[in-house]
Amino acid sequence: MQTFKGGPPASATESRRRVNTVKSVVLASCLIPSLYCLATLSPWAGILHQPLRFLFHDYEHHGAWPWSAAIAGGASCPVQTEPRNVGHDWQPAKDEHYSRLAIERLIGAVQIVRLFGPFADRTRRLTVALVTLPAIDLFASQPTQSYDDMRSDPFKEPRFDIFAKQHEYIEKTFPRVWSHLEIEKVARFGLIMTYQGTNSKLKPIVFMAHQDVVPVNPSTESQWTYGPFSGHVDSDGWIWGRGTTDCKNTLIGILSAIEQLLSEQYTPERAIVLSFGFDEEISGVRSARPIAQRLEQIYGKNGVALILDEGFTGLDQSYGVQFARLGLAEKGAINLDLEVLTPGGHSSVPHGRHTGIGIMSRLLVALEDHPDPPSMDKGHPMLSYLQCAADHGNMSSTLKKRVRDPTKWNALSEDLSQSSEVLRAFLSTTQAIDLVDGGVKVNALPEYTHATINYRIKFDSSVAAHKARISSILEPVVRSANLTFDAYGSNNGTTQQVVRLIHREGSEIEPAPLTPSSGPAYELMSGTIRHVFDRPIVAPSGMVANTDTKWTWNLTHNIYRFLPAQMDKLKNFHTVDERMHVSAHLDVIRFYYKLILNSEGWRAE
Repeated sequence: MQTFKGGPPASATESRRRVNTVKSVVLASCLIPSLYCLATLSPWAGILHQPLRFLFHDYEHHGAWPWSAAIAGGASCPVQTEPRNVGHDWQPAKDEHYSRLAIERLIGAVQIVRLFGPFADRTRRLTVALVTLPAIDLFASQPTQSYDDMRSDPFKEPRFDIFAKQHEYIEKTFPRVWSHLEIEKVARFGLIMTYQGTNSKLKPIVFMAHQDVVPVNPSTESQWTYGPFSGHVDSDGWIWGRGTTDCKNTLIGILSAIEQLLSEQYTPERAIVLSFGFDEEISGVRSARPIAQRLEQIYGKNGVALILDEGFTGLDQSYGVQFARLGLAEKGAINLDLEVLTPGGHSSVPHGRHTGIGIMSRLLVALEDHPDPPSMDKGHPMLSYLQCAADHGNMSSTLKKRVRDPTKWNALSEDLSQSSEVLRAFLSTTQAIDLVDGGVKVNALPEYTHATINYRIKFDSSVAAHKARISSILEPVVRSANLTFDAYGSNNGTTQQVVRLIHREGSEIEPAPLTPSSGPAYELMSGTIRHVFDRPIVAPSGMVANTDTKWTWNLTHNIYRFLPAQMDKLKNFHTVDERMHVSAHLDVIRFYYKLILNSEGWRAE
């Protein structure tokens, strides 16, 4: 393991320099918009202990390529593409009638109501100008929530039945889309919707979104300003409700853009494929995985030009300029179980100094005493972003020197991580001990003690490297307790006086291959962003949460995670009072509309 030499500052001057550096980054940067997911989903970030450990990643089973291939050019800000504007430059925010329609569509998706029968009149009550929207709560909703205990077979899980209503809603709300696109249902409620192009030789573009939302904790319903599934619109233009930010806005935005193009009798040059799963919030294994497998069956490996999925980074102000943070990377994940098996007996005669719970406590303390060290290296999205800020923003000369000097990167990452738990999550593998249980009675020695630890693996590490690191931390503690260490089945025949470290099957996700920050696909994305949002600086970013793209690595090297909106117009992902401003939703619609038009004459092949 490489040892980092961040250490304490050598002098008071050095100390002040580091403090000022941290203040510059934390206060001036807004480096991490929308980090709700640090408390709920998966964080992103980091660089591994061994330099360029990613050089020998094996992504063959994903059909992807090593991280190193994408960063050969070194740490730098990508070239800023000229804005691209092909065809009609539609701006839905300037159309009052369309703005009202867009609001209605998103409200209905939050509620998932049927636009027919007894509700038909009530769903059309939004007939006022956008600038004077009244506070309106519509009728009771039927939420499309995903729960961790849902069965693996959607045909046998009645709680998935609500997605039939969602399909009815899409059909009634977007009649042109439903009648003109080729629709294939996968795993009952997964949707592949194909907008066929005029040139079948061109690889398709895939837009992804998910139909489900995270559940609302019943104990928090009273804390919501408006009902969590009310679709309430306030007088300031905010749409309230679960799914407004994640990710009904993207789902409805994509469909709205294509409905508009169809109303203009437009046919794309290359096919546009929509991939809509229904269990992203519970891993995507029931729908996103079979959808990706089906797309690979249709188009073959590397048969897609690019994929665009949801993201938790978009447009924001930092260092005096507007940045568009385009997600090119995604953290990995794994859950590890620890089991301690020790003899039982009466608690009046304990066996040695530690019970099984005591031994478990020592193991967990050892893990927390050895956190993954933060670091940045060539190709790290945060470093690339800082390079962009140094090139285009109002960054101090001191910080610029540190950002541009490879010998300073590790110390800089240490300073940043010490300033903020959020920044630490960007710069290292995170660890959360989430479940512990053991013992059944106060006067009986525990025979079995169990804990589960959740890890979010940094960009350039791997599941195998992380498992080895955790094993190396625990083994000395186990030996000192005179117990057998069964690491990942190495001593699975031992049934007593043993500590088992178990890789929970199916929980592992490798860090995603890094999407290149140059080339035709990147230029199409960047050029469209720079047109729609008035020439922001497009900078690499990464996903702290795992998306359904984790199943699509075989389809293309060009996978993007991005929310095309101003991030201060989206509030409270996954928590109380989730909401999105109307203007942000209209930006989403405009972006997808323009991206499709901009694919005319563009060549990825």
